[in-house]
Amino acid sequence: MNARIPLVVTTVACAILFFSIAAVFALVIASLVTGGPIDFLGGPEIADASGTVALVLAA
Repeated sequence: MNARIPLVVTTVACAILFFSIAAVFALVIASLVTGGPIDFLGGPEIADASGTVALVLAA
């Protein structure tokens, strides 16, 4: 097994985490600039679906 594989996997995971946090900060700053929450298309439906999935998995 190549010794660099864990390093590459860790680097990619850290990059994904970094860009996710950067996206959240960008959304927060955008909501502060626009003066309100940012509306996403399909937001309530996605939240309902994720809640249903959690209930189904818990059952």
